[in-house]
Amino acid sequence: MISGEWKALPSWLSNEGPETDVVVSTRVRLARNLAQRSFPARCSSPERTQVFEDITNSLKSSSRFRGYEYLNFSSLPELHQRALVERRAGSAELLKAQGDRGVVTGDRFRVCIMINEEDHIRIQCFLSGCLPEAAWGTVSEIDDDIGSSLEIAYDSRRGFLTSCATNSGTGLRISFLLHLPALILTRSIDQVLQAVTQMGVSVRGFFGEHSDVIGAFFQLSNHAAMGAEEEQFVADTHGTVQEVMRLEREARESIVNDAREELEDKVYRACGALRYARLLELNECISLLSALRLGLHCGIVQRPAPGRLNELLLDCLPAHMQMELGRGMDDDEINRHRAERARSFMEEWNI
Repeated sequence: MISGEWKALPSWLSNEGPETDVVVSTRVRLARNLAQRSFPARCSSPERTQVFEDITNSLKSSSRFRGYEYLNFSSLPELHQRALVERRAGSAELLKAQGDRGVVTGDRFRVCIMINEEDHIRIQCFLSGCLPEAAWGTVSEIDDDIGSSLEIAYDSRRGFLTSCATNSGTGLRISFLLHLPALILTRSIDQVLQAVTQMGVSVRGFFGEHSDVIGAFFQLSNHAAMGAEEEQFVADTHGTVQEVMRLEREARESIVNDAREELEDKVYRACGALRYARLLELNECISLLSALRLGLHCGIVQRPAPGRLNELLLDCLPAHMQMELGRGMDDDEINRHRAERARSFMEEWNI
């Protein structure tokens, strides 16, 4: 599937970036469409194939994308497709689409370009921690590369044309995956999220759009894509996220000082469940890992490194477990294997 990169932890989950105690990762995405072509929702099958070929040929002609993987979902097993979605290289919309569509990816999934999803092109850069300017810089350079060889749909009044009106203008979406357990425990989360919404930031769940919050993981993204330059959207959204980071850290300090016993109880209960459970559903597993992650950052437990927790989290996702075993499994088998994987991890780290 993804040659040697498939076994490697995606770079955005490496925990190597700044501010990873709160911000797991940063993603910047640009939506683009080819001029003189129907948008994907109205593309005929032959036109969809031609769009896919035009885009991949353009990318292959650039030295920037040498060594990247070119993955056409129409020729990939469904399990492999779902594993790519779990790695955020693809999307649920890409799974549902028909015909030639897929992902061009490289550098341990740092760059992922979706083709024939909701738009013809969705350029994505994922980085560990809070690095919005760096992610925007990478995406902007790729956009320039693509625009030099392909004619992009653009209107002098409305900006870049996209399938969804909320993306038109710049086509920019900047997203931060945040871990906010202390704001939940102090019952401040609703007030904080209401405030960020009023500041033009959308709040989504662990898996992004149309997903629920699991384990205190939230995705915060700019809502508007029109009315300002890209750099302004990046700066404004980053500023809002920095304020949320400050509030989360203050809440953690308050819990450690004023409710340490309750925090220890929550963390050690999570350790016990991960160490001894025989069946683990996905949402429960993510919530337990969230509590253990909070314990690490608050000094309740000293191991493992957060990056290793991220590795376990990825390994416990359904498609990844089935890829590892090389076969499909029903829900009961998946829950059983997830618990076995968690027990093995906890034993390895003697937790």
